[in-house]
Amino acid sequence: MNATLMHYGDVFVGRQPILGPNLKTIGYEVLYRNCEVDSATFSDEGIATAHVLLNTYLDIGLEHVVGSHLAFLNIPKQFLLEKYCEALPKNRVVLEILENVEPSPQVIEAVASLSQQGYTIALDDFVFHDRFRPFLELADIVKIDVLGKSEEQLQQEARQLRDYRVRLLAEKVESREVYETCKQIGFFYFQGFFFYHPDIVRGREIPGNRGALLELLGKIQDPYISLKHLVEFIRNDLSLSYKVLRYVNSAYVGLPKRVDCIEQAACMVGIDRIRTWATLIIMATGKDQPTELLVIALVRAKMCEGLGHWLGADSPEKYFTMGLLSVLDALYESSMEDIVKNLPLPDDILEGLTSETGRMGNVLHCVKAYEQGEWLELKHLQLAPATIRDFYLKAIDWANHFSPIIA
Repeated sequence: MNATLMHYGDVFVGRQPILGPNLKTIGYEVLYRNCEVDSATFSDEGIATAHVLLNTYLDIGLEHVVGSHLAFLNIPKQFLLEKYCEALPKNRVVLEILENVEPSPQVIEAVASLSQQGYTIALDDFVFHDRFRPFLELADIVKIDVLGKSEEQLQQEARQLRDYRVRLLAEKVESREVYETCKQIGFFYFQGFFFYHPDIVRGREIPGNRGALLELLGKIQDPYISLKHLVEFIRNDLSLSYKVLRYVNSAYVGLPKRVDCIEQAACMVGIDRIRTWATLIIMATGKDQPTELLVIALVRAKMCEGLGHWLGADSPEKYFTMGLLSVLDALYESSMEDIVKNLPLPDDILEGLTSETGRMGNVLHCVKAYEQGEWLELKHLQLAPATIRDFYLKAIDWANHFSPIIA
């Protein structure tokens, strides 16, 4: 297909979180792929980027992809020279100069102009060479691919950049060990799946306090729980009850009058919202994992629910539960099998969480694949690519509304 004839429906749009030194999300790199080909590139790179950026910013709305965070956007040479970047909001984007862009006088002039206007400039997949010094004089962030590199190699690359006023961003950080190494060396930002896959050990005993929270979580997530019993479980945990009421009474929820008890809150906002809020609070309690994990849980939950409904599931809410609980292994640093074995969950949810098999597990597998940009895996759903993408974007939009409770 000719790139000039593409329309919004032909493009997957995704994102990958970028975390700061305190593991708080500062932005997302916006990812894209033409649904019709097995590559993340188009026949004309400049047209492709213009297409994605314009759809992200104008058609979709930047806030629906990255929320209130920064959008890291790949900018090819032609896009720089044609000054298309100036249509983007300088306080919302980071412009990534691709590694194949040579620092010609015209390119340097264009980048200098953007820098003077207040745009944040990043150098993508940077490898030091003398000819790139003009870029380094203008850059704010340098992204370095750290995958497979030794600590000595990373130290050398950091030393080469110490004379420039840039912050280092480590790309493809795949383990907590690599994250700690990069942080020690002086990297400031981190991008990769290291917080998705912490050091998980089969048979590791869950500490007593976390075990009690997990037991409470299981009770709350029982799909057959009555409103009366849900209220009772929340009310009997003073900390949980206080946090739920504080959130219910926040300006974000916008109730017409103050609510003073869990029963009243549940009646006013509904059992599903109370259950979701309580679950998030429990999952966030007592751990120093990035809050991005809870964002991921919310996006997965809503996307699983939407896809389950679209596929004709009798109980889409079970898909929601599966997606919400799918990060428990990362939160608890234990295998999913060990975590869920004592939870009162239906067999199909357990199967989906532990092996990603069955009808529900297939949906969770595809949701995770979309999340990580592995879009070729989506063929298993046998749905139009645009349908899957739209459920993802709607899930992000929905998850953004929960930011006050997980901040």
